[in-house]
Amino acid sequence: MTTKGIIESLKEKETDFLKTKSFSKFPGIYAFFFIGNDFPLLGDSVSKHDIIYIGKTESSQEKRDAKTHFTTGKTGSSTVRKSIGSILCANENLKPIPRNETDYKKKRFSHFKFDNLSEIKITNWMENNLALSFYEYPRSKQEIEDLETEIINELVPILNISKNSKNAFKDTLQRLRKNCA
Repeated sequence: MTTKGIIESLKEKETDFLKTKSFSKFPGIYAFFFIGNDFPLLGDSVSKHDIIYIGKTESSQEKRDAKTHFTTGKTGSSTVRKSIGSILCANENLKPIPRNETDYKKKRFSHFKFDNLSEIKITNWMENNLALSFYEYPRSKQEIEDLETEIINELVPILNISKNSKNAFKDTLQRLRKNCA
C-alpha cells in the first residue's frame, strides 16, 4: 500500500479514545486526531478530526498507546504527553517535575514529567479530546521508522517535533516544552 493509502486507512479507522475497545498487539503506525472544540493555544487553526500526531511502535499499539501515551504518570516516556502537558501547563496550572532523581542530578531538565494531579489532568484531556487509529505494519525497525517519517512529511502534524521541519508550530512547541523543563 502507498503512503497516501496508509494515511487514508488511518483516517478511515479514526475512533474516539473512549470508544476504543481493543488495541493491536502488532507493530505499526498510530495517529492521534483532535476531536475537541478548541485546541488549546491555537484555537481555530486546528479543526476537528485533524491528525495532530503520528507515531510508531516496534512492539504493539497496546503497549505504546494504551499503556504509555494514555496512562497517567507516563509523561516522562511519552513525547506526545510532554507536548500536550506543555500546551496545557499555564491554563491548567500543571506542575512539571524532574522525571527522576538521576536526570535532575545530571541536569537533564528536558527529561520531565508532571506531578500526579497534573498527570491526571493530562490524561483526562487526552481521553476527552483525542481519537486514534492504527495501521499494523509488522516490518523491520527501519521500515517502520521510514514509514513514520514519510507520513509525518506528508501530513506535517502539529505535535510532531522531530522529522517535521515544515511544522510552523514547532518553535512554539519547543519553547513551551523548554518552559516546563
